[in-house]
Amino acid sequence: MRATKVLLASGIAIFAIFFLDAFALRGDSFDVIGGRSTGLRAFEFFGAVVSLYLLSRGRLGNASLLDWFGCASAILAASIGFAGSSITLFALYLFIRGRGDLSTKAAATVAAAVAVQAVWAPLVFSKISFVLLQIDAGVAGWLVSLFVPGASWSGTVVSTPSGHDVVIIEGCASFHNLSLASLCWVTLSMLHRPYWVKSDFYIGLVAALIQFGFNICRLVLISLSLPMYEFWHQGLGKHVFAAVATACAIIFVQVSLVRRDQRDFHKAGLRVAAIS
Repeated sequence: MRATKVLLASGIAIFAIFFLDAFALRGDSFDVIGGRSTGLRAFEFFGAVVSLYLLSRGRLGNASLLDWFGCASAILAASIGFAGSSITLFALYLFIRGRGDLSTKAAATVAAAVAVQAVWAPLVFSKISFVLLQIDAGVAGWLVSLFVPGASWSGTVVSTPSGHDVVIIEGCASFHNLSLASLCWVTLSMLHRPYWVKSDFYIGLVAALIQFGFNICRLVLISLSLPMYEFWHQGLGKHVFAAVATACAIIFVQVSLVRRDQRDFHKAGLRVAAIS
């Protein structure tokens, strides 16, 4: 049997266990922009689908004993409650096994991005959240002070003279938006082209800055007054923010990738014309 088929079947099983655990057993729901406490994001599911699609396009040789053993071990790890870590191991194995195949390496890249978003980014955030939340509060507090005279901030609290104080907690951190923007960037980039080029990294950087800006704007809005807080944090504004931020992440990355290819095609045409 071809190694691609074995790896694909294993990947389907691992991701299925991962999402079953997240949605059916824990009762988590899709929340594209919300905090980590709401569970799995829609982009993680999208990333899993893209990873499996890219893996199906791989051109590996016959399955070896190591392939069977590695896949069985990953599925077993997922089955006993380590689905996130299992995806990490699966991605690492794909990198090693598919080092000569672009599609398999691209699948490994997206799978690794899903694992980072689902497991490792929240772990890192839990260790350094006290610093990152103060950065968010400081930037948001400074901007609020430009619109509301007398507004101030201390630690993770933004205060206004009216007595409306907002505490920036983990679910409101920009870190989550940056993590999601990174997953969106990696997934769309590998779906567009199964290898990296230099300009891709600039696209990822700008996408992250855009998401950071969106979250800071939301923090500023909820810090202005109680009605603004109720609208942007608990009401319709929360869903508007989620839809707009998500759409911007997807559109910016995809449009940038397409325009970059168009510029390269145009430059290639000019070089051919010059030679002729």
